[in-house]
Amino acid sequence: MKYRVAHTTAYHYEDDVTSSYGQVQLVPRGIPGQTCERQEVRIEPVPADYQERSDFFGNRFAYFEISSVHRDLSVTTTSWIEISTPARRDLLGAIEATGTPWEAARVITEPEGRQFLLDSPLVTTSADLAAYGRLSFTDGRPIVEALDDLAHRVHGDFAFKPGATLVSTTAQEVLLIKAGVCQDFAHLVIGCMRSLGLAARYVSGYLETNPPPGRPRQQGADVSHAWASVLVPGMGWIDLDPTNSQLVNERYVVTAWGRDYSDVPPLKGVIFTHGTTLDLEVMVDVIREGE
Repeated sequence: MKYRVAHTTAYHYEDDVTSSYGQVQLVPRGIPGQTCERQEVRIEPVPADYQERSDFFGNRFAYFEISSVHRDLSVTTTSWIEISTPARRDLLGAIEATGTPWEAARVITEPEGRQFLLDSPLVTTSADLAAYGRLSFTDGRPIVEALDDLAHRVHGDFAFKPGATLVSTTAQEVLLIKAGVCQDFAHLVIGCMRSLGLAARYVSGYLETNPPPGRPRQQGADVSHAWASVLVPGMGWIDLDPTNSQLVNERYVVTAWGRDYSDVPPLKGVIFTHGTTLDLEVMVDVIREGE
């Protein structure tokens, strides 16, 4: 399965910006089952300085500095991705075949997993989150079955409502509001898992969407996405998407992961101006190659 992912973020300011400093975290990771064959990053105006590197979690990001006066700024990343369908299905199938009870996943042996047991800025463990998760994680229940049930329950219990939350909304607040977007539902699942002693991380990326039956696919109609991932020690990570009530499959592209959204915002920075941002546009296309 091959995809071309194009993501454009455009800012329009009401006054001159004398300088701009930004960080872009939009280039997909190279991980088992996913290969980033090629990528392009285009920034306008052309930056005076541009550097690429990896962060603490191994995510790829770029730093840029624009020193020329401007009123418009656009950042476009285009990536060509290959997804190995068997790799993702085989991992999930292997974990499911063992019937591993969820309690066994609390014995964390991998050093990388321990950091995802701890509280983070937007996800703090609590008795309330543990109680909500426990409805799916009954005694001895296989972990894949429990995770699938939790994804279904979050999808049914919480309303998808853009504008109901902010990027700073915590998992505990989402539990009370009972509404939000994909970022919030990922935080909620992570909070439930950590509150039960399981290592869980936040994953950002993209999901190939399908147009309504009989309707053509609209350019720029896709969006970036987020979901949760839970570690099964000795076997690997299981990704689940509560927004769409399912486990992650070959239609997902992973960009980055961290403790929560605050570790992996797609674009952040500082500008120097006397004005404000007049307009912000985001356009995303996830195109399956060869079709």
